[in-house]
Amino acid sequence: MRRRNVLTAGGSALSVSLTAGCLETLRREDAWRELVVDPPEGVYVPPHVDEMLPYAKTTAAGRELSLLGSRPHSFWVVTGAERSRADVRSRHALHLMVVVRDAETGVILPAPVTVRIRRGRASDDGERIDQRDLWPMLSQRMGPHYGDNVPLDGDGTYTATVRVGPPSAAPTGSLAGDFGTTTVDLEFEYEAAAIDALERRLIDADEGRGESDALAPMADHAGGEHGRGRDSDGERTESAELALDRDGVTRLGSETSDDIAYVAAFVEDDARNAAGTDAPALAVTTRTAYNRYALPFASLTATISTDGDRIAGGPLEGTIDPRHGHHYRTPVDPNTIERGDTLSITLETPPQMARHEGYETAFLESTTVRLPLDTR
Repeated sequence: MRRRNVLTAGGSALSVSLTAGCLETLRREDAWRELVVDPPEGVYVPPHVDEMLPYAKTTAAGRELSLLGSRPHSFWVVTGAERSRADVRSRHALHLMVVVRDAETGVILPAPVTVRIRRGRASDDGERIDQRDLWPMLSQRMGPHYGDNVPLDGDGTYTATVRVGPPSAAPTGSLAGDFGTTTVDLEFEYEAAAIDALERRLIDADEGRGESDALAPMADHAGGEHGRGRDSDGERTESAELALDRDGVTRLGSETSDDIAYVAAFVEDDARNAAGTDAPALAVTTRTAYNRYALPFASLTATISTDGDRIAGGPLEGTIDPRHGHHYRTPVDPNTIERGDTLSITLETPPQMARHEGYETAFLESTTVRLPLDTR
């Protein structure tokens, strides 16, 4: 069996036979983490796969919101270029996750997300248990989402009031307009025994644990956009939309650095920018290696130069578009560009997203990629 197929497998190939004592030891987060002693400086295969519970899903104000839960686990918070581990505490009952997308196109929506948890159903005036801002997060199976470890007050019915603010990226095309703030109530049943019974599958060393690669996305909750397929050998394949290969788009090139895949293109179709004009734009997608997840909440600049002399450039604005998904762009007049010019793309601030295991050592450095502009 090819190792890629092992990483894609739904369960049996990833499972191992563990004695009761060994399993209890490995339930501790630190014990699992010790299975990868020296992870690479980039994306790597984590030591285990955790099952998740889908709790609720709804559509409101053009947004699709999904609520999921899993056993509490540690993750890494990123501030600037520094990371710090958020450990599990005894009060934590659940790792709560929210996925926010445009309901029609499936494009991820980067936005501030808060949650208030109270006892009982939405119609009840139940006791408030917890309230917090959720971290923008990135995991290999779910992709971009929002989440945190939260306390609860025993088994029973709870209502999560999820508030999603306006997108932090500028909507264009059919997404242009004011998304505003959306608040929804999502009910869920919590059982500690059900969370404790969620499967945790060990990935063996000969199946790629700790190597430079990534777990396959979950089919129902992956954070990519416009769909993703697999070829006959089980390899993950990137859709044309993610690569900006579409009518009305002039692709300029691609480069990978620090496990971020950059694709640059001139967008000269009817996409409208934040100012309400249809000026041509330089568009850059930033996506993870292997799974091609979008990387919002970053800061990028671009410079176009001729023989080392700057002729255009500036900061790139985070943008969401129904055709190109999340990307970064700036207006550029293509007539100022000549064959042989160089496009430099700099990651000024890495994605300000908390990282699940397998991503905590990636996308932390300021890097610059350079593309020769041979397409005119």
